[in-house]
Amino acid sequence: MRQADIRRLRRSSLLRAALETVAHHDIEGATVARICARAGASRGLIAHYFASKQDLLLTALRGLFEDAQARKESIAADAGRSAQDRIKAIARSSFEIPVYSWEMAAAWQAFSNASRHNPAYREPIRESTRRSVATVTPLFRQLARDQRLRLEPAAAALGLFTLIDGLWNSLATDKDGLQPAQAIQHCEVYIEGCSNHPEPGGNSA
Repeated sequence: MRQADIRRLRRSSLLRAALETVAHHDIEGATVARICARAGASRGLIAHYFASKQDLLLTALRGLFEDAQARKESIAADAGRSAQDRIKAIARSSFEIPVYSWEMAAAWQAFSNASRHNPAYREPIRESTRRSVATVTPLFRQLARDQRLRLEPAAAALGLFTLIDGLWNSLATDKDGLQPAQAIQHCEVYIEGCSNHPEPGGNSA
């Protein structure tokens, strides 16, 4: 294996370990020692790749969002599928591997809680929402045209991701006994509900 590949794998392992450690121990409990133990790495390795523990955690958080956003954009670009099918597929991807796992949801929840007091976490979370809404808004716009709906595309897109955030919260905390398959169903009910507002003389079929 080339040295560059080894470095990439080590860095990726640290980022994954950081998210998993946050999921199990929260932000304050995600110590360098715990992260390194989970990654099977020495403490000095973090300093080799990241300026600080905070830098590692922020990079891990951004990576969590980047992976999910790349999946959304790939689905959105599939012009061979209807707008509604693509919106549903994007919502579904939020609750399926590789985007979703309990640990990723729990880590996101921990960062979201911490963002109330730490602006460093707040901005990546807000930027993720902005990018997600920007990706799906054109699909809701196309859906409104295709089915002649009374629909505000940006509001529909924001509503979908607000729902997804709430469902991730439920999955992370297990407060409702929700399962990923049920979360997907809730999203599909929302998306189909957006199609139930035809323009006067329009057709919602």
